[in-house]
Amino acid sequence: MLLKLFAVRTFDTKEAVGFFWTRDLETLSFMVDAAIDPGTCEYCLIDAPAAVMWLGDAPAMGVEREDIEDQIDDRGAMKRGVSFEFALEDVLYGYGEIVSWTELA
Repeated sequence: MLLKLFAVRTFDTKEAVGFFWTRDLETLSFMVDAAIDPGTCEYCLIDAPAAVMWLGDAPAMGVEREDIEDQIDDRGAMKRGVSFEFALEDVLYGYGEIVSWTELA
């Protein structure tokens, strides 16, 4: 079974919680609960091509790190060069007709 991509935000302030790849709403609620009360959130299914890309300074991917310094440096690199493209950009910035939000709880 393929995973589905969901965007989650708070329904009162519309603050982003995150993007989640999961099979179902029960697992989505469990994952969101690790960060925030799912009862305060709403979600939308992103059913269109989407990508997270690094267009500049990119972290290494799929290699072991020798010490914690390397891991910290990679976290910084992940933040610096990341770009949300296609449907992710549409959801983040309210473009297009993709988004229909539903309460999570």
